[in-house]
Amino acid sequence: MELKPLITVNDLHFSYPTRSVLEGIDFTLRRGEVVSLLGPNGCGKSTLIRLILKLIHPKRGEIWLHNKTLHRYSHREIAEHIAYIPQYHNVPFNYSVLEMVLMGRVSKLGFFAAPSAADHRIAQESLERVGISDLAARPFGQLSGGQKQMVLLARALTQGVDTFIMDEPVSGLDYGNQIRLLELIVTLSAQGYTFLKTTHYPDHALLVSSRVAVMNHGKIIADGLPEEVITPEMIHDVYGIEADLIVHNSHTRCLPIFNKGTL
Repeated sequence: MELKPLITVNDLHFSYPTRSVLEGIDFTLRRGEVVSLLGPNGCGKSTLIRLILKLIHPKRGEIWLHNKTLHRYSHREIAEHIAYIPQYHNVPFNYSVLEMVLMGRVSKLGFFAAPSAADHRIAQESLERVGISDLAARPFGQLSGGQKQMVLLARALTQGVDTFIMDEPVSGLDYGNQIRLLELIVTLSAQGYTFLKTTHYPDHALLVSSRVAVMNHGKIIADGLPEEVITPEMIHDVYGIEADLIVHNSHTRCLPIFNKGTL
C-alpha cells in the first residue's frame, strides 16, 4: 500500500540576493517515513526546511501540506500539523524543563490562556516518553546539549502532532547522546510518527532512515532506499572522499578510507 503524502514540494526555487540556493526541488514526505536529507554544507538542506516551515518564501514553485498549498496556512495552522525541532535552542529566560515542554501546547491554547491540568498531564507524559521526567524542575539553561535536545523532542510531542522536522538534530551532541537520540527516533517512528531530518552523517542516515534524499548544488541528486542511495560513488561525488560500505550485524556502515599523509 502506498503511503499517504504529507508534504509535497513541486519545482521549488529559492535565491538569496547574491546566490541561487535551490534549483527545481521535487520532494515528497509520506506518512510514517523517516527521511534523512543528506548533503554538504551550503547545498540547501536548511533552506528547504525553512521553506517547508514557511519561514521564508520560494522564488518559484509550490509546497503542499496535506491537500492545501502552504501559503494558505497561517504559522499557527502549520504548528497544528508539524513540530520543528532545531539543532540548538537558546532562551532569554531560564525556564524550567516542564515550562519549556508546556510551550508545545501554545498552538492549542487561545490568546492569554493558561495551560490547563490536561496540558500539564500531556507535558508530563511527554517527558516520561522521552525518559527525562526526572529533569522536570531543572532550569533548561543548565542542561547539557543532549538533555536540551531531548527536552525539545518532548516539547514537540506535547504539541500533539505526528510529523517532526529536525535540522541536524545531533549537532553538538556527544557520541552517547547522538545514539540515544537516534534510538528514540526509531522508537517513535515505530509508533507512527513521521520524521524529516537533515544530517551530515551517512552512518546516521543508514541507521534510522526508511528513505534518504541527497542534496548537492541546490538539487536533489538521489532519493530512495538508504542502501541504494548511499554508495561509495555517491560519497565520492558529494564529499570528495573515498569510502567503503560494510555490513555488521545486519546494519550497513559507511567507512571512510583515511589516508595518513606524511609531512
